Amino acid sequence: MQTKKKVVIVGAGPAGLGAASELARNESFEVIVLERNSEPSYKVCGGGIHPDFIKDFVSQDVLDREFEKILIKTPRSTYTMKYDKNIFMGTLNRKKLNEELTKKAEKAGAQVLFGKAVKEIQKDKVLTTNGEEFSFDYLIGADGATSVVRKSLNIPTENFIITYQYIIPGDYENVEIHVDFKKFGITYSWIFPQKGVISVGTGYSSAEEKSPGDVKKLRENFDAWCKERFSLEGARFEGFTINYDYRGFEFGNVYLCGDAGGFASGFTGEGMKPAILTGIDVARKIQDPNYKCINVEAYLAIKKREEGILKLLISRPWGRLFTPIAAHLANSNWIKKMLFKFIDMSSKMKNTGP
Repeated sequence: MQTKKKVVIVGAGPAGLGAASELARNESFEVIVLERNSEPSYKVCGGGIHPDFIKDFVSQDVLDREFEKILIKTPRSTYTMKYDKNIFMGTLNRKKLNEELTKKAEKAGAQVLFGKAVKEIQKDKVLTTNGEEFSFDYLIGADGATSVVRKSLNIPTENFIITYQYIIPGDYENVEIHVDFKKFGITYSWIFPQKGVISVGTGYSSAEEKSPGDVKKLRENFDAWCKERFSLEGARFEGFTINYDYRGFEFGNVYLCGDAGGFASGFTGEGMKPAILTGIDVARKIQDPNYKCINVEAYLAIKKREEGILKLLISRPWGRLFTPIAAHLANSNWIKKMLFKFIDMSSKMKNTGP
């Protein structure tokens, strides 16, 4: 009888559970997912995604709202982006998403163990804070921006976004993106309506290299901006880090995916889609060393373009000029056609293997 290869996945988020579902279907592998939280949990996140993409992986129940347009606002103007195929964007419930992805991974044959915080990673085993040991032939780090697996590989994280948001009780009609260089720097502010609550947030990119005083001022500007629009009574404040510092994903028998690998966007902050798809790619690479990681390659190409824009934004005074010009161009028909073509291509990336 052939001995199964053991795969330990650290992190039960979209990246880790995507990898687990893909690997566990192969009877040659024994898959264990270690999650530090005690249950499938809510993840701090704005929650915006293209509905056609997420529906390929889970049920429509994870979506709270769907929207036909996005409002892009600058201090002087408002531009409306409408998608030719009706639904432009959805907001989702991250707890429901993690619950469904967990069930999917378990149905495929993976063991998803909660309350298992990783303390140390050795050559061929993982040690948890409660003294348990899990041996592995392959290890996948899917444990987010502060990844223990990434740290064990001595890979630094220098490019990141510190984001913060208020979860405000109530309803709101539109998705809004606010671009204001003076108030928020190069990072936009968002209003994402969900079911019964509104996510209102912004962030600070390490690429700006601001002083602690300037970062504090950004937070003060954000709070003042929120209070002009909403009552913060009963609101929940949250902060989180997005890692977009990609430095490789394959290190011998250790792999990184999602935020742990730095696959998130340094320009928009998007991390959900690359998390799921890079998790799947890593799983396929473990099964077949000759597999070409098509999703990884696609996102690295996107990141290269986005980081070029990021450099332009930082290079004042061009960045200040770029913001209103880009918002104006975003309302032009030829830019819309290019954007919608990209959305169509991106949303068609599915969980289909070779």
